[in-house]
Amino acid sequence: MTSRETRNREKVTKERTREELIYSVLSLPVECDSRVKHLVEIINDLPDVYTCSSCGGHPDGENRENPAPDGCFYIQFIAEPTEQGFMSLGIIDLAARNLDPDSIMVRVLNTTDSPRLVMFHILGRSGADPDAMSEEIRDLCKEWGVSTKGIWDSKKKTRRKKAAKRIQRFPS
Repeated sequence: MTSRETRNREKVTKERTREELIYSVLSLPVECDSRVKHLVEIINDLPDVYTCSSCGGHPDGENRENPAPDGCFYIQFIAEPTEQGFMSLGIIDLAARNLDPDSIMVRVLNTTDSPRLVMFHILGRSGADPDAMSEEIRDLCKEWGVSTKGIWDSKKKTRRKKAAKRIQRFPS
């Protein structure tokens, strides 16, 4: 296998952008497992970070898409390559390391063949507590002066405006 070949990666065109992925994430109504609900909410309230999918863990993985085992959880997210996006990513990572670096990890997750669509994921195992992670993120936001008030609504409005402008550029 050469370095240019990829295994198990979604093929995407160069035109597919992070912008389109974020817009689709904000446009779809998504259910969230109650176990990770607070963590998903606080991550979505961080500047320039967008959750894509999550699972709170299930004793039976049958008939579920990408299930995490019981006692485990995951959250996939995108961090914009901005100063605020990197600060938010740093807070998420620091929260995981402060709580339990053996049970909660933040890793790069690139499921495509495009370096423009790099995502991240939080993996919790061995009974790691997503609510404790939520509280640690809140505490770190206060410590580092990162406001989460109104961020989610602002992100949705901004992305909708960008998407509308983009759509208007294409003739029908």
